[in-house]
Amino acid sequence: MIQPHSGVPVAYQLAALLRAGILDGTYPAGGLLPSETRLSQEHGVGRGTVRRAVAELRAEGLVDAASGRGTRVREVAEREIVAVPRGALVNARMPTPEERAELDIPEGVPVQVVTTGGRVRGVYPADRVTLRPR
Repeated sequence: MIQPHSGVPVAYQLAALLRAGILDGTYPAGGLLPSETRLSQEHGVGRGTVRRAVAELRAEGLVDAASGRGTRVREVAEREIVAVPRGALVNARMPTPEERAELDIPEGVPVQVVTTGGRVRGVYPADRVTLRPR
């Protein structure tokens, strides 16, 4: 339930509710989330709040939104584990358009960049790769 006076922004509360629904199967992979209008009415929030909540889920890689087609829950990709060399630095950032195309990364999903000795050793999609120290 959305609590407008909780101190937590309403959009984050709605994102948390939707995220929980995705994780528990209420909104299954490949299925659509309810429309902006319906979410707005069900939760007593404005459409801008719904848009911000959905943007949060897109940034996490949980949903894909397409104008006129709705917001679809992404399939959960099987995670690959990649060993990171000792002393490596790992930074997260948004991918370049070239990296997005090369790695087939949906919009809103960051990459993890592994650097050793000042050289980039690997760029990995954060939604499909778990980095583990050697």
